[in-house]
Amino acid sequence: MYKLAILFGVVLSATISRGSEDPAPAVRETTQRVAFSQYCFWTGEMKLGQIDGVLRTEAGFLNGQEVTVVDYDPARLSLEALVRQAKAAGVADLIHFPQQTSPHNLAALGLPEGVSLAGYRPAPAGDQKKQLEGTPYSRLTLTPEQATKLNAFCRQNPAKAREALTREQRAELARRSVH
Repeated sequence: MYKLAILFGVVLSATISRGSEDPAPAVRETTQRVAFSQYCFWTGEMKLGQIDGVLRTEAGFLNGQEVTVVDYDPARLSLEALVRQAKAAGVADLIHFPQQTSPHNLAALGLPEGVSLAGYRPAPAGDQKKQLEGTPYSRLTLTPEQATKLNAFCRQNPAKAREALTREQRAELARRSVH
């Protein structure tokens, strides 16, 4: 029995040690989703993606209008701050929520609420992340979050854009630029 307990302890210890060496599973952050109507969803994706706390953007259509859907981290960015910054960037004519009614008092922020996102449809793939088109970043495999930040900064602030890349992705860019 004593030998069995020691063997179990060794196996358990090895399992715990090996488990700590493996990368932890990705923690899914809690995000909120809204969409902003504006004159051009390409501009919306670029400008909204520049806001700290915005994690992902997607160009699309809702009731015949161009919209940019935004997934943001409410722990880093309040809805009110997002609305203020979107308005200051000129990409917030209306705001749309996934539910029929907004849980927030947007009248105080001066932004009208549009219809719910029920009729939303994404723009074609060729209309997503348009700022990346023709850049070296477009040939990399990117997460949606990386694509959002690269799309936001690649034309105006390349150094900021590179912050979204992993060390391996930066090395890949360097290898490609040599050839």
